[in-house]
Formats: sequence, structure tokens, C-alpha cells
Amino acid sequence: MMPATTPTARTGLIIWARGRRPATTRLRPVAHYSRSAPVAAVLQLLSDRGPSSSSSRGRGGGAEWARSSPSPSAAAAALLLMTSSASFAVGRGEAAMAEAGTGPAVDVADDERDVASTTRIVNWSGTHAIELSSGRYREPETRDELARIVDDAYRSGAHVRPVGSALSPNGLSFDARGMVCLSGLDRILDVDERNMTVTVEAGTRVSAILDELRPRGLTLPNLASIAEQQVGGFVSAGAHGTGAAIPPVDMFVEGLTIVTPSKYGVVRMTEKSHGEEFRLSRLGLGGLGILSEVTLRVVPSHRLVERTTVVTRDEAKKRLSTLLKRHRHVRYMWIPYEDAVVIVTNDPEDDVPLAMEGGVVVSDGMGGKRKVMTSEDIAPTFSRDERLAPLRELLHKLQENQRGITSLDDEMIDGMGFGDLRDVVLASGNMLDPDHIRRVNKAEREFWIRSQGTEIAPSDQKLQFDCGGQQWVYEVCFPVGTYGIPNSNSIDFVEELLGEIESRGIAAPSPIEQRWTSASTSPLSPAFHARGGESYESRHALFSWVGVIMYLPSEDFDTTGYRREFIAQSFKDGYCKMVREVGKKYGAMCHWAKLELGAEEDDDDGVAEGVRERLGPRVVGAYNEARAKYDPKGVLSCTLIDQIFGPSPSNE
Repeated sequence: MMPATTPTARTGLIIWARGRRPATTRLRPVAHYSRSAPVAAVLQLLSDRGPSSSSSRGRGGGAEWARSSPSPSAAAAALLLMTSSASFAVGRGEAAMAEAGTGPAVDVADDERDVASTTRIVNWSGTHAIELSSGRYREPETRDELARIVDDAYRSGAHVRPVGSALSPNGLSFDARGMVCLSGLDRILDVDERNMTVTVEAGTRVSAILDELRPRGLTLPNLASIAEQQVGGFVSAGAHGTGAAIPPVDMFVEGLTIVTPSKYGVVRMTEKSHGEEFRLSRLGLGGLGILSEVTLRVVPSHRLVERTTVVTRDEAKKRLSTLLKRHRHVRYMWIPYEDAVVIVTNDPEDDVPLAMEGGVVVSDGMGGKRKVMTSEDIAPTFSRDERLAPLRELLHKLQENQRGITSLDDEMIDGMGFGDLRDVVLASGNMLDPDHIRRVNKAEREFWIRSQGTEIAPSDQKLQFDCGGQQWVYEVCFPVGTYGIPNSNSIDFVEELLGEIESRGIAAPSPIEQRWTSASTSPLSPAFHARGGESYESRHALFSWVGVIMYLPSEDFDTTGYRREFIAQSFKDGYCKMVREVGKKYGAMCHWAKLELGAEEDDDDGVAEGVRERLGPRVVGAYNEARAKYDPKGVLSCTLIDQIFGPSPSNE
């Protein structure tokens, strides 16, 4: 276990343990694993001596960099470029930063160690942070150690809220009363190729599972937007990918083990052994027990043919029903203030729809036909520089009247990828000015038009995508008919939402992302369908997920923090409220990891009550009954769970 005096950043969780520190402590070391070439270059700027072999190394290994005395201009440029690649935890003039999801351990020099009294924890998005006494933050390395911690909590009533990668935008796993980080429980226990399952400890990153499965010709059925979640949060917070015939990831769980602060202790569950308790626990928000082991279904590995096109809103509306039935994975990215929708489809290389543009049709050797993509199909139409030119040009215009650290030379700009470049362009203007957002969205539309085309890669590469920098995000899910007969709600909702955005002048950056899944039988899932009968509607229920976003500036663009505060207020009080208003008639429910509630004494315009109504009294009652059984003292809970479901109703 890492010493309490060590600042750590593991699996995306940024932690800074603070005690008595020298007042002159400087920014020390600092980053691991850049996600893109620009960030790697920035880290070089921060180092006089390049890679440092003396730095502390986290579980994931990898290059590490130490800061000595870079010039102010180099440091400023470095922090600017870190906009989309790093999170920050700051205390007493010190900063620790870590790339999202990579989990590097960050250390300070031995002469700066002291007794830590406070641990500050920041989520990946930089939107939520808490401080708790270091004795209330635990990092078990084994399942036995976890069991002892939870048993002690049961006896003493001490809080043990589970936390993984801290990727939830709303800080779902945070509780200042006490937390248990599962990053040390990251072992892959078994790959059963006969039964097509993998069993892992709950702190294992999804990316590590994929790495283990790849040489065996296996993979997971679907992924969320990134693969750096720890698997406990991956399933228990309701992550999802896209695919009209593919359910959210909680449905991949074949079995699980929870460590409960109750007389039941460690409980192994399957659908057969525990029925609804199993379904409540696999997507249980960490409120019924701390997941220690999870068994997931796997599928044969495969390559995907990804097709990106840009169409008008009307064309996107006309094509949707056909696209959902034709393609395995479909994603829409709507661009506010522009008549443009980016459509991304993915299909297995050996099952490309015959009607898809491009390729040649050949015999499948069994009397049928199949489509094969050629080298001409996957050749890009525009070069990288040509694709990024609209955003670069806009950035140059925005910088013409600016001076100081926010000015970048051409070499730095040329080194940025799409996500980093968009973040800097957004932050170079008023991020709450609709006119500025319109200009950025227009440039982004041009980028996507020049990025149309076909790519082929393994599924675990294509099902992940760049979510951008630090951000506020709000996502809702609602029923849209069936796989075979989708209704108009998918389009009606987005059209109404865009109408409100554009008529009210909301500073809504691109994209509004829309995905689809089949139903889940987990009662707490926003895509829950009880499957009470064998009707077509029960077996093929379809749900749409729509997410809106506001990006946040880095510290370079917001040295006081005021800009971030204004954006947060605008997003929560304006944008999110509007999404809820539009979503009411569609039966929309927010993703658990993106649900924002007000202070405990203020129910934030009835948001908690709305969630209870969407779940219904039977589900709320069943979850509370399970809480009373497995967490009678409420030591696993958090403010969000307590506001929606009430304090744990002890049955002891």
C-alpha cells in the first residue's frame, strides 16, 4: 500500500495527501503517459533532463518525467497544452497531475515528506473534489484486506464508500466520511475460453482486460467511450456503448462477488443463485456491497469497419431507422447551430452491409455474398493538416489580439491533435458566448467534412473515442420503441432540444452525442426493461442515450477559477435544466454517473423526486430492501444515494 504521505494519482483518481509542507514547495514532478504526441512534447518541455528513472512508478509502469527548472514560457505553454490531457489537484502551492485513467503514482522528494493530515481527491473531469482525513482513505491490495476493512466498518460504523478510477463526472464515488480505493485489486483471475468468460478483480482496468484477452482471440462485447474505467465502476454505474441490439455493459456480467458490511460478509451471486438481488447488485451504485470480483462474458475478437459521414439534419432523420437495423454500432454527433450531423457506423469486417458505400462484393464461399473494403476505400481524402486547417485558422484569428501565455507558435499548434486543438480554440474566447461557440462549431463541422471516410481497426480501438478535455457532461436515456420498429422519439427529442438551444442562445459546443442500446434487466438501469412477457416489445426494446457537454478552460486560461465557476453554473442551472424539461415527456432518466443534485437540504428543482418517479416505487423499494440487508448501517452510501433512496433502512 502506498504511504499516507505520498501524493498519488492512480487510475485517473488524483489524490494529494497534505500535511505540514515547506511554504516554498514548487511544482514537482509530474506526469505519466501522455495520450497524444503534443502532450508528450509538453512533458519534455517541463524536464531539463528528459525521462527520469528515479521517479516513483505506478502499477501501470511507463515513462515518467520530473521537473527541475523549466523556463516560465515553457511551463506556461506546457500547462496550456495540458488542457485536455491532465487533471489537477492543488494544495498549498503544490500540484499533482495525472492523465485520465492511466493511474500513475506521483511522488515527491524524500526531503519533502511529512505527516499527511488531509487527502484531497479530484475526479477526472475536474468538476468535483473532496477532502477527507487521510485515515479515512484506504487502498487495500488484496481481497482479504478489503474484507477486513469492510468487516471493521460493519462493526464500527465507519464509512467505506468504494471508488475506482473516479471517472464519473458527478463524483458518484466520493464521500468525505470515508472511502476505499480498489486500484490495488487489479488481478485477472481466470479466462475461461470454453465458457467464454473472464473473471477479474473489481479494480482491474477495462484496458487491462482487453490486453489479456487479445492474444487469446477474445474481446468484450462492447465498450463505453473510454477503456480506463475500473471494472467495478464500469458495470455498477451503468456504462454503455452503442448498438441497437447490444445492451449496456451491466448485462455482460455473468457473476459477481460483493463484500458487504453486514452479517452476510462476502457474497457470491449469479442470476441463478440470487435473481433480483444479483440484478440489483451488478448495477448497484456501490450501495449494496463493494464489488471484489466480476465475471464478464466475452466474444471472439474482430476488426471493425468504421464509416464516418456528415449529412444534414433532415437526412440524418430519414436514415436513422435503416442505419439502426443495418449496422452493429451507430453514433450520431449533432452540431448545434449547424445543419450538420456526423454519423459514425461500425461493423465487423466479415459482415459489412452490402448496401454500405464503397468496397467490392465477392462470394462468401457458401453461396452468398459479402463486401470487402479495398485500399482505395480506406485511403484518406484529406491530409491531417488539411483536416485540421479550419480549427487552426480560427485559433490564429482568435490570437491576433491576444498576448502572453495564451499565444502559441505555429510549431506548437501543428503538434496538436483534434481534441487538444478544439479545447484551446474554445478556451481562447468567451466560452459562454453563443457567437464564439457558433464559430468553433462551424470550424468543427468543416473538420468532420474533411474527415469523412472509412477506417478498419480492432474493435477495442474503434469503440473508444476522444471525449475531449475537462468538461461538464449530462446524459439522459429514454425508450424509443423497438429494434425492428423504432418510433420517432430519437429524432423528436433532439430536434426539440436543438430548437430550445438555438432559440435561447445556449452556448452549446459540439457535439450533442446520441447513441442507442437494447434494454437492461438491471432495475436501476436507465435502460431498464422488466421483460415481463415474451412479446416483441419486451424482447427488442430500444433506448436512446443523448449527452450534452460544456468544456472547461485550463488554469492558463482561468487563473482565478472564475470562468470554470460561471460555466458550471450556466451548465447546471441552464443547460441541464432545459434538457430535463425537454426529456420529461419522453420518460428520460439521467445516467447515474452524470446526475447532479443540489445540496442535501435542497432537492434541486425536484431532480431526486423525478428519478424516484422514473424508477417507480417497486424498484425503489426493492433496492432499499437490499440495502437494509447488505448495508444496514449505511456505510457504503453517498449523498446522491441518500437523497434519492433515503438513509439505509436497517433491518438489524
